[in-house]
Amino acid sequence: MKIRPAREKDVEAAAELLNEHSRRLHDTDDVTPADLLLYWTSPDVELGRDILLAENSDGLVGYADLGVYGGSVWLDVRGTDPEALPALLEAIEERAAAKEPDKALWGYTSAEDAPLVDLYESSGYRRARHSFRMQIALEPGQPAPDWPSGFTVRTMRESEERRVYEAQMASFADTWMFARDPYESWLHWMVEEPSFDRSLWFLAEQDGDLAGIILSRAPENEPGLGWIRILGVLPEYRQRGLGQALLKHAFAEFASRGFKAVGLGVDAENPTGAVRVYERAGMHVERTNLIFEKSER
Repeated sequence: MKIRPAREKDVEAAAELLNEHSRRLHDTDDVTPADLLLYWTSPDVELGRDILLAENSDGLVGYADLGVYGGSVWLDVRGTDPEALPALLEAIEERAAAKEPDKALWGYTSAEDAPLVDLYESSGYRRARHSFRMQIALEPGQPAPDWPSGFTVRTMRESEERRVYEAQMASFADTWMFARDPYESWLHWMVEEPSFDRSLWFLAEQDGDLAGIILSRAPENEPGLGWIRILGVLPEYRQRGLGQALLKHAFAEFASRGFKAVGLGVDAENPTGAVRVYERAGMHVERTNLIFEKSER
């Protein structure tokens, strides 16, 4: 077995590896080659350095990458062969130390990935936090929301990207480990991604002022599932039921298009009470992800 840097021509094989890993754990695909390439070609990723592959005589058996966010380096390590994981983790840690020697190391994984959970815990990491994947099954004729008095909703118009970006940054400024994304990076991840659909981005306003946003997509790797990427309510408009209304508006829109379910990811300890908002809207926890911090570096 050898570990080597990823090349752009590896993207389809790497996507299939990640999908096989996901199917074993969750019976669903994880990513399309186009989605993975979006990450590989993002402005802050060095393809020949930040993404590693484990390979044996049968092909790819492991994947690792690193991403820098704020004052931390995040590691993503996965594999279909547990024997590849220790060397992959060690190699991506070495890359992280060379790239960002003074930043904290964080790793994340599905709680069901026992080999990787065990590896983190035996490699000097501690369980620091967890997140949820939440989901709701949609019904035909999904009910429309009751909007708080004075609020209206519409889809995002062309040239409003900067306005939505600012609303997202303001909505998440009080969340765990928040770091303001550069606008160009946000555009890459949110607007230039393969399944961007302006008609699934909804803006709630009061007297012309932007109060909340819900930014959704229809991922190709899970047909029939709508995905909410961002739900944000500006602090001055909270505690009025606006988050609930935006959620239910998105549910109704996806149901009208024939989708069977809607999902999202959320920090389980989100200080804005997001988990309770989602539960009140009828969502349930489908999957738990664990977040590990390197205790010593």
